[in-house]
Amino acid sequence: MTYSPRIVRRDLHFDMQADIPRYWLNGDAHQTRYFDALSLMFPDGERFFIDSVRAFRPEVADDAALDAAVGGFIGQEAMHSREHLAYNERLEKQGVGAYDLMGIVREVQDQRARTLPPIGQLAVTICLEHFTAMLADHVLRHPGTLQKADPRMAAIWRWHALEETEHKAVAFDVYQRVGGSAFVRWRRRCRAMFWITGLFTYRTWQFMWRLSKADGTRNDLRGWLRLLRFLFVSPAPITRIGAQWLRWFLPGFHPWKHDNRSLLEAARYEYDARASAKA
Repeated sequence: MTYSPRIVRRDLHFDMQADIPRYWLNGDAHQTRYFDALSLMFPDGERFFIDSVRAFRPEVADDAALDAAVGGFIGQEAMHSREHLAYNERLEKQGVGAYDLMGIVREVQDQRARTLPPIGQLAVTICLEHFTAMLADHVLRHPGTLQKADPRMAAIWRWHALEETEHKAVAFDVYQRVGGSAFVRWRRRCRAMFWITGLFTYRTWQFMWRLSKADGTRNDLRGWLRLLRFLFVSPAPITRIGAQWLRWFLPGFHPWKHDNRSLLEAARYEYDARASAKA
């Protein structure tokens, strides 16, 4: 797949105003905290992504298109990290221990940076980028997911989904250039995906559990059942990404073989307009 999308660094700020409801998605604590748990992972996660791709930038500098895509990737991820820091500051003010949970992510990412070789760090990055791309596809493809969300919170998640889709293949394309033979690349990324899937799932639910304890909703069985219905029945983001997750293990996998360019146009119109107005 040779599609090279336009990767634009949109320097946007999303005001995390005090009047945003604590439970901004469907008025539901558990559904809201699922997205909040993801946000807590992003600032340090995206710092790790930037560092792991940047480490190989000199090796792809001879490819002008890929080098430009790497620049766009770094710019977008830096904006995501900044805006989710503001998002997470709002959570900290709610008294849910957001900074403590972010510290767990920071410690894990720093340990990876110390112990994994650069190509191993890049393999982790492409797996996590695939997760963000799958979830982004769901948000753009199924707008009902955020239909009952506070519009200010829906805006940051749609923006993030747009840009994760635009740059979903950049780290993967760098990996393809620097990762060794086809078989070695395939074996490494498959092994990494099994590991990352387990860890990502564990961290998400660990953070959900901690947030629900802080909220006093840990024993709300109906709330947990509503969350499971949301995740697996309707709108079912976890169920719907299953086929995309399995495609990762095909030897000829490439992110743009799942061609969702058509989902980008409406979101681009909205956020390009916002960026132009800001400029």
